[in-house]
Amino acid sequence: MSMHMSRSVRAGWRRLAVVLLVTAAASVASGQPPSHPSLVSVTWADIVRLVDQLPRLTAERSQVAAARGGVRAAGAVPNPTLKASVGHGRDQPGGNASVEWGLSLTIPLGWIARHRSRIDAAEAEVDVARAGVRATRREALQHLGSLFWSLVHDQARIDALAALRQQTADLTRAVGMRVRSGEARPMELPRVELELEKVSGELEAARASLEGRQAQLAMWLGVPEGILITAVADLGASPTPPDLATVRAWTRKHHPLLAAARAQVRGLEARLATQKLARVPPLGITGFTAHELDRRVYGVGLSLELPLWNWNSGRIARASARLAAGRKQLEAARLDLETSVIEAQTACRAGARLANRLRRMVLPRSRQTAATIERMYLLGETSLLEVIDARRTLLDARRSYLGAMGQAQIDCSRLRAMVGKE
Repeated sequence: MSMHMSRSVRAGWRRLAVVLLVTAAASVASGQPPSHPSLVSVTWADIVRLVDQLPRLTAERSQVAAARGGVRAAGAVPNPTLKASVGHGRDQPGGNASVEWGLSLTIPLGWIARHRSRIDAAEAEVDVARAGVRATRREALQHLGSLFWSLVHDQARIDALAALRQQTADLTRAVGMRVRSGEARPMELPRVELELEKVSGELEAARASLEGRQAQLAMWLGVPEGILITAVADLGASPTPPDLATVRAWTRKHHPLLAAARAQVRGLEARLATQKLARVPPLGITGFTAHELDRRVYGVGLSLELPLWNWNSGRIARASARLAAGRKQLEAARLDLETSVIEAQTACRAGARLANRLRRMVLPRSRQTAATIERMYLLGETSLLEVIDARRTLLDARRSYLGAMGQAQIDCSRLRAMVGKE
């Protein structure tokens, strides 16, 4: 299975690589410079196409195949029992002697009463396994969505920090010119150089975080070592959370974990029916023939189990208790899932609103304030400390906006994975 899995991953990666090579060829044909050969761009659609090849999903599909084998086993008809005997017989001392033998064939019929309920229980196990595949796929998409949007966030953060570092470097050169011309005090240059180092340090930390995200996502997708992944997505595209009533209704009706719990209840109901039907006394039909010294015997017999000491009450009580527990677990699972959906929908909506407000109200004002104070400084109308303070405010605003938007994308991606909106 692992060999088949590795071939599937390689095949999926080759399909993705073909798309990327075609894109690179189109880029070259258009006159654009080719990208670095160790960089690969991945979209969310690429991840969705490759998620079915993960080892966890392959293992879950094997469980489905095993459950289907259980259905065949439950529907199998018991084999008849053949008994044979042979011996040497003598009618009296010194009399005639001969070989005596006997045959009997017993066909059990007690399975007929419980045949349908056993098949129902086995089919419920198949439904549980199928729902398990869908649930595992949802969990994998939630995790991959978090990695993907974290990578997009880190990329945008690096771009913002790189732009801010360039602006700070330009300011440092301007301050140096003012110091050399005598328009500013000498102490102003070390202050702005220190600010440049702080921005540079944060940029290096962001790049280290980006490398970690790239390594994690590459490992999940089975990307060969030495190839770096870049996520292609618009972080600034504000996500639109679905209506809460709609997602709750979908969760109650279609969520795979609830489907698995309902299938488990059906299986427990079938097992209870099997235990109740086990009270029907098992019947068997036997046909026999015997060749003895002085006669030949043919006949048919019936065997019937007499439930004198055991009426199967213990197994029925145990199956009834398990069924009651399964129904309560289904109710608890529904409550837990709806609670998780409400939390995810609330987080998605709140994060999107916060990010939009930061983008519309806070970020433009911080950018404008920083630019205005810097121009005033170059004209000698304000101090360097005010410039540094305005730039720190701008950095905090950008950090807050990118963090809020990244978290909103992660929360909304988690919500979409939970309700099957891939």
